Amino acid sequence: MKRTLLSIVIISILALASCKPDSNVSGEDYDVIIVGAGGGGLAAATRLTLAGKKVLLIEQHSKVGGYMSSFERGDYTFEVSLHAINGLDPEKGLLIPLLKDLGIHDKIKPVRLDPMYKAFFPDFSMVVPADAEEYRKILIKRFPHEKDGIDRFYAEIGHLLTVIDANALVTNGEYLSGIWKMISNPRAMVTVISCVNSTMAGFLDRFFTDEALRTVMAAYTGMLGDGPDNIAGMIFAGMWAAYHNNGCYYLEGGSQSISSALEEVIRKNGGEILLSTRVIKILIEDGRAAGVRTRDGKTFRSRFVISNANALDTLFKLVGREYLPREYSEDLEKMEVGAAAFTVYMGVDKDYREYFPGHTHTLIVMPSFDTEENFRPMREGDISRVMFGIANYTKTDPDNAPEGKNVICLVTLMPYDLNNGWREKEGPDAYDEFKNEVAMKLIRRAEEYLPGLTSHIEELEVGSPRTNEHYTSNTKGSIYGWAHTVEQGLQNRLPQETPIENLLLAGAWTRPSGGQAPVLISGNTAAEMILDEMN
Repeated sequence: MKRTLLSIVIISILALASCKPDSNVSGEDYDVIIVGAGGGGLAAATRLTLAGKKVLLIEQHSKVGGYMSSFERGDYTFEVSLHAINGLDPEKGLLIPLLKDLGIHDKIKPVRLDPMYKAFFPDFSMVVPADAEEYRKILIKRFPHEKDGIDRFYAEIGHLLTVIDANALVTNGEYLSGIWKMISNPRAMVTVISCVNSTMAGFLDRFFTDEALRTVMAAYTGMLGDGPDNIAGMIFAGMWAAYHNNGCYYLEGGSQSISSALEEVIRKNGGEILLSTRVIKILIEDGRAAGVRTRDGKTFRSRFVISNANALDTLFKLVGREYLPREYSEDLEKMEVGAAAFTVYMGVDKDYREYFPGHTHTLIVMPSFDTEENFRPMREGDISRVMFGIANYTKTDPDNAPEGKNVICLVTLMPYDLNNGWREKEGPDAYDEFKNEVAMKLIRRAEEYLPGLTSHIEELEVGSPRTNEHYTSNTKGSIYGWAHTVEQGLQNRLPQETPIENLLLAGAWTRPSGGQAPVLISGNTAAEMILDEMN
């Protein structure tokens, strides 16, 4: 898929820099070597193998997927991270053309979430429908004094959708239609510009004065990693528009179904995948990426390298500061790493599906009408006051638990360095003791919404930010790559290109953003850039 018109308008390309050689590497074993089999790496490898290129995908873990995966404990299958994915509406889903291009559209089975979730606030609860217009009616009924602001908010989202739709047309080759749709609605571009330069709080303040309404609108932003005062307005508006207008979905088999489908296409088309293999060096020759070296001492050569590993390790460890322009390194060091999740995975011997209305698997708990107060405890590590989500994955994917039993997950955000690094330096016993202590506090809070939860736990796993880092090597256990701030949103996020010739980046640390749909787009974009260059 080609780069979108919006990316052409807002992205400034970094100049390529010449760097000194790492070694005298000659010859090429592969057209492209890809480091890391997360969603971005898998998408890139799939696109390249379908184009007939010789590809090697190297992954440190024993399975592909990264955060897009699942694991088993006893009779239960647990989703690692996917809560919901957008863009899968059969008629207007923006992700569908990409899935078709990658050859997996018919290999996955989306499950529409409707309502999207049920949220609990200090003195009322609200079931939030997936349909945007239905949600508008509910909002006006609950907040009649804010009707004018609600209507203006929806009008602004409509302008934003014009840009999104125009980008989709351009992406799918309908250039003239996409460009005409863009230039025929200049108000849409004004909306984009205003969002790009605003925080989520600033964006919402343009429409709403009622603090409770702003909190309602912020309920889903725990998925973005921070509170409205820090999250980029464009990121929030784009996510809101995508879920309410292009569909909110889960998948049968969870996110692992996408990763496994991509793996199948890669292998079927001649791509090679090395698992349980860690890359320790990206080789540089005459200022260009020329291959990789693995921990077991093997060297693989290629014309191009794509790294789906985290950006900091890729550039500072696998490449090395000595090969990077000083200004580039300094800018990279200033960037803020995104938040890390704290997740409690439970297999329970009780059926809690009746507590989840309609066809949703999500409850969201917002303890305060002060939007920042809902996020501040996350930064402080106060598990007794954090907002959190409760997911019953068996509600939308019944095969992940035995009959009459459920997979329940509690998720919030917690600091990477909580309590001296989760007491990890004191040893594994101290680490396990502390993370389980935090987990039990969250479980007891969840019992207000799922009565008797503690007494029904058969399987329990706790994932801290340190757990995330151990399994994925993402810096500080981040699940979003860089934080979704105004300064790091969209045009300011790392591009696929790097100062090293023939070295590209993919995944959550690059454009367009973090999240499972965006990382697939990111990997595909990197692959398309290589194909353009090779052709």
